[in-house]
Amino acid sequence: MRKLLYIIIGITALAACEKEIDFDYHEVEPIVTIEGRVTNEGTEVLVTRSRSVYDAVKPFGLEGAEVVVSADGQQEHLAYDAATGYYRSPLKGQPGTTYRLTVDFEGGHYEATSYMYPPAPFISNEFIWQPVNNNRMLAYEVWATDPEPDVRNYYWFRMNRTYHHPHFANKTTHDAYRWNVFDDRGNPPGRVRRDIMCMYDKTAEDDKEDDWDDILYEGDTITLRLMVIDEPTYEYLRSLSTGLRNGANPVGNIKGNPCLGYFTAASVTHADTLVFSYDGIRTAR
Repeated sequence: MRKLLYIIIGITALAACEKEIDFDYHEVEPIVTIEGRVTNEGTEVLVTRSRSVYDAVKPFGLEGAEVVVSADGQQEHLAYDAATGYYRSPLKGQPGTTYRLTVDFEGGHYEATSYMYPPAPFISNEFIWQPVNNNRMLAYEVWATDPEPDVRNYYWFRMNRTYHHPHFANKTTHDAYRWNVFDDRGNPPGRVRRDIMCMYDKTAEDDKEDDWDDILYEGDTITLRLMVIDEPTYEYLRSLSTGLRNGANPVGNIKGNPCLGYFTAASVTHADTLVFSYDGIRTAR
């Protein structure tokens, strides 16, 4: 059997538009996987084990770990939530603080640190058509405030949609649509712009079943979350995106026994919720 022991990390937080690619990999023993986030909205940690890329079952968090987040001499012990599989705490992160995560699980000790940067408030968000040869590409244009114009900052966005089309009658109503990471190089001073590419006009017109996941339909509800992250988290997510294409595991920032995953302290902002409609979409000049 051609299998990959490949970590599907951040499935609850990440989603993208990769096509199926056939790789030839060997199978190895599962490795402990840790995904931890401290944000201005709360703290959560997921402990799982890596799995084969051919295993489509979403991993559920493992119980029995001792999970602690600390900063400035204070410690917060996270409680396991059996309903979600996460270790959670109402602890809300504060920008300018370095947070430390420690996890003790089945004899293994794991730890990581992450610095929390200020948030990037949204300025505007709208859909636009971008001419591409004889077609048009729909982009979600987002502008935000650069929290530190004189410092290179790193960002992680997640674009979700809630389905309202009969095509998705048997599918999860709220699902990730696009995600990626980027930095603020090349942006005007004090501002951050990102064009999230969605679909070609012709793809929407043809409405082929293979393209349904990429096509936005009238009435779809669109939400967008932007997180200001530190460089190690950026490198992890960037290598995760690359690894999905070439079969390599991402480079995490958690030290200790063999472990995959990441820990981040991040400031989160949310764009205004949009209900998608073709009416009124402007064309970029």
